[in-house]
Amino acid sequence: MKVVMVDGDTVVERIVKDLKKLGRVVVIEEGDRDFKILLNLNENKAVVPFEYLVEIIEILADLGYDFAILKNFKQSPRLGVEVIKAKSVEEVLRSEDFESLKSILRKIKMKNSERCGAIGIFVGFVRKISGGREVRKLEYEKFDDIYEEKLREIENRIAKYPGVRGVRIYHKSGVILPGEDIVYIAVMTEHRKELWKAISDAMEMVKSELPIWKKEVYINGEIWAHDRDMKNK
Repeated sequence: MKVVMVDGDTVVERIVKDLKKLGRVVVIEEGDRDFKILLNLNENKAVVPFEYLVEIIEILADLGYDFAILKNFKQSPRLGVEVIKAKSVEEVLRSEDFESLKSILRKIKMKNSERCGAIGIFVGFVRKISGGREVRKLEYEKFDDIYEEKLREIENRIAKYPGVRGVRIYHKSGVILPGEDIVYIAVMTEHRKELWKAISDAMEMVKSELPIWKKEVYINGEIWAHDRDMKNK
């Protein structure tokens, strides 16, 4: 699901009109202490407290919405993807995809699933205590120039494993707090015995090959994981 910020009634109406030709669209309008969900611009609005924004966006992704327009938002919500300010449909389409775990499962089943009976999922999340130190947050930075190309390369390599019929890898970036998810890896196979090596190898490839860098921020300091690993060699 594409999630972008758009300012102004006229611009929102124009973009929504064009996006509806491409998929399902929802508009979320920011208020002072809440936000309003508009499934259609001229219909009734559902008003929800602001602290539930991320959960609502995840639910909309679960339900198969293709586009979420954040109308007149003053700042970007923390979703694990870059949420840009868009002024055109073209900018919306170029923006990063936001996925939930359920949306990944739905998409992986859309192709080559007829003879399959198993999907294995790996979920990596932020631990609260690491190496005896309390973690405040992790910060991930992608090397955008080659990130998507390398991600697809890893997916394609895993897809060639025996019995594998689908692979989806999704890694968040930006600030991620303890207990929050970092990465989802979903592998669909004909039989469950074919799952385990594919999932394990996919995670090792993501960790060693994906161009994304991690800063670990503790209550008493911080370090880039790459620098720490180099010192430990």
